[in-house]
Amino acid sequence: MKKGIVLIVLALMISVGLFAGAKQEAAAGAKKPVTLTVLWFDDGNESEVFLATMQDYLAANPHVKLDLQIVAYSDYEQKIKLMIAGGNPPDVARVTTNNVSSLIDSFLPLQDYVPNLNDLTKNYNPSSLAFAINKQKQVIAFPTEATANGMLVNKTAFRNAGIDVDEVSKTWTWASWEEIVKKVIAANPAMKYGLAVDFTPHRFSTIMYEFGGHFMNSTQTGMDFSNQGTINAIKFFKDMHDKDLIPKSVWLGSENPAELFQAGLVAGHIGGSWNILTYNNNVKNFEWGAVNTPKGTISSSVPGGKFIASFKGCANPEEAVALMLAFSDKAHNERYVRETFNLTSRSDLNVTYSSNTKDFQSFADQLKVTPAFTANEWNSPALAGISTYIREQLVEVLRGRITAEAAAKNVDERGAPLFK
Repeated sequence: MKKGIVLIVLALMISVGLFAGAKQEAAAGAKKPVTLTVLWFDDGNESEVFLATMQDYLAANPHVKLDLQIVAYSDYEQKIKLMIAGGNPPDVARVTTNNVSSLIDSFLPLQDYVPNLNDLTKNYNPSSLAFAINKQKQVIAFPTEATANGMLVNKTAFRNAGIDVDEVSKTWTWASWEEIVKKVIAANPAMKYGLAVDFTPHRFSTIMYEFGGHFMNSTQTGMDFSNQGTINAIKFFKDMHDKDLIPKSVWLGSENPAELFQAGLVAGHIGGSWNILTYNNNVKNFEWGAVNTPKGTISSSVPGGKFIASFKGCANPEEAVALMLAFSDKAHNERYVRETFNLTSRSDLNVTYSSNTKDFQSFADQLKVTPAFTANEWNSPALAGISTYIREQLVEVLRGRITAEAAAKNVDERGAPLFK
């Protein structure tokens, strides 16, 4: 009898143990294995750094595997569109501002997957986040890398004129810049000009925004290029060309502004953050660096960049968003942008790079004060459709064939049908 009771108790203990073990195994295996399709393109080493950055996440989530597909950027958007059309969109993709604009209705809104989304988005630069919000005011991507326009200067040339450009640039305006740069040219016999500006409306808009100008109305539903701030910027731009402080050979010829800067022929260059690496590799004959762009009515850069996003109808939306959250958090983003030599889109990071940290920080600081509407404008398909015409009209002003007011009116009239 006692033996029978013991056997029953042992059987119960084994059953309970087996049940508990099965329950633990079920809990451990609750997350079924998934393979995320990840589309990526490389400007340099981005895919390599992405994989290295995410190794800790993959180790902590062994049920997740990545099918990383590297696609040439020239074929990239077409590849995504074909996958969407075939009913098999990627789970995750690296995308640019241009991709966001053209694919925006296909991205997965993140509100339903990230309960604290509003708190998270406070950590991004407003001008970067603006690209990642659709017309329904939904966040559809996380900003990862930023680009910005800014001022790069020949520090040696300023020093030859007895000017500490790091110091004066903290407070200079466009009016004071003009007087300072005249002294720099006079002190450097080989230097011909004060400033080179890339031959694009995008780089011109750096000056335009600082003068209080804009391309469109406040809701981006129509053109408003004829505003006083834009007209003032156009007039200033022409005046600087007429005084030979900006070389005519760029906007009225075929000179490359980066080459003029590298040759020591201009005191400064309004270019993009990507020029930092170019000048780091190529400029050997003088000291250069990034400084604050002279202030107009406001201080502003022009934002751009890259994002990580998922798509409606993808196979694994929950795991895709979890990966995106991890990749774009503060620690992972810091490593990624540091090792790819990109600007961060986050406002809560000061990244230390292996070189040129101060130059990157200068661009990042200006991006932090750049109004969000600048991104809304450059995210508009209408602006993309009229950008070439804007450049043509600016050239007509520089040639003296039309006034700034006439050019602005022409742009408004040409752009109006794009909003219908």
